[in-house]
Amino acid sequence: MPLLCLCLLALWLPARASEPQVDAQRVKSAIVELDKAWKSDSAAERARAIQANGDLPDPEVVKLVARGLRDKELDVQRAAIEALRFVNHPDALKELQALAHDEKSPKKDPQLLALLLRAIGQYGSASSLHVLGDELGSAQDPQVLQARILGLGRIRTREALERLIEGMKLATAQRGEAAMPDFRLALAVLSGVDQGGSQAAWQNWWNENRAKLKLDEQSPALPRELERKWKVYWGEMQGDLRPRKRSERGQDGSERKATGAK
Repeated sequence: MPLLCLCLLALWLPARASEPQVDAQRVKSAIVELDKAWKSDSAAERARAIQANGDLPDPEVVKLVARGLRDKELDVQRAAIEALRFVNHPDALKELQALAHDEKSPKKDPQLLALLLRAIGQYGSASSLHVLGDELGSAQDPQVLQARILGLGRIRTREALERLIEGMKLATAQRGEAAMPDFRLALAVLSGVDQGGSQAAWQNWWNENRAKLKLDEQSPALPRELERKWKVYWGEMQGDLRPRKRSERGQDGSERKATGAK
């Protein structure tokens, strides 16, 4: 075999090996179980099927799980949102974004909308800038605003930072300093600096650095206080800084208590 071909093969094999491998038999079983659940009148059965199979990064499974986003039962909607949040598949993000743009999106239910926006933000995709940032300065429920702010903090682009700076001005003008802890956290994650909880301090920093600012590709190290809040919000750690078990990801304190998680 020519040397050039061998070199190309050596480059190709690691890339192939790094791709996630999905168990074909498990995918087949998941599709059967989800199909059965969608024919059931039991919301509990539909939610269980989603929770049992929603971690499979397979397009057909993702499509079936996404049906739960528009289910009439709240528990099924929540299960679908959380499954699509963590499955890490591009089709999952598209389904979540489509619901956010839908006229029938859960805008009348602040808690559900906050879950949806957090799930979208989890992917850190620049394609979510409009979904998360367009209404950043409008009056809205605090947990919805938090989801928008911290979701933008995962999108490592200059536009995300600019939207946060502009949204911070609008939000503080309307609500005072109530949202500043979340703005501080998102801005620190993106910029690698911490100007505290003062809107004026962040604005001054932006005015002085905007022309030369370049964002690092990776999130910088954060002070312990900010790291804890960031990782707890995104389901990476519990409140005591222990890494979360898989079964606890996405749960807040009340959810963990209800499921008996420790």
